[in-house]
Amino acid sequence: MNLKFAKYLIITLLLASCEMQETEIKNYGFPKNESGSLNLSLELSEFKNYGKLIDRIREITCNDSIPKLVIKEKNLIRNIYPTELCEPIIFDPDGKHYVTFRKGKPYEWQTIIEILPDSLSKKLTEDFSYYRNSDKPQSYLIIIESERKGNVNGIEKFITNITQEYDRLETDLELNFAFWESIRYLPPPPVNEIESE
Repeated sequence: MNLKFAKYLIITLLLASCEMQETEIKNYGFPKNESGSLNLSLELSEFKNYGKLIDRIREITCNDSIPKLVIKEKNLIRNIYPTELCEPIIFDPDGKHYVTFRKGKPYEWQTIIEILPDSLSKKLTEDFSYYRNSDKPQSYLIIIESERKGNVNGIEKFITNITQEYDRLETDLELNFAFWESIRYLPPPPVNEIESE
């Protein structure tokens, strides 16, 4: 009888210790202290392609809610609050803030230079620092772009890696993400020559 009691006690203690492991939650972007009732959670794996992801982010924002991308790891949840406005504003940051995804890999804006994981610390402090009208950065801004039909492969891994580098900085500056559609630039139409009469 004591053996059965000891067995149940051990199982109960093991289950209790598993439940006691706290899951840390880290938030990136704005808003960090908003009411959770307005947040709508999204997971990248839910989306067939990048176009559906950015459409859903825009739809949530335009319905007075807050999109929140959730990346779950063991004992850690990363909540990414995308920077999105229902009515787009005229805003054209430097190309250095862009990360273009092609076939699941991140590239520097309008180049074929792949962004490697070991370069993220330097890119974060040099390329993703956002300056408004001062010598000091106001925040960090990363604009992730891809073609509408592009898949979302690689984006979650990139976000995880860049947020890990951000956490190592131990800074008070915000890390903001925006998700935009990459647009191919078309050459201007040819100039028609004026025919002389």
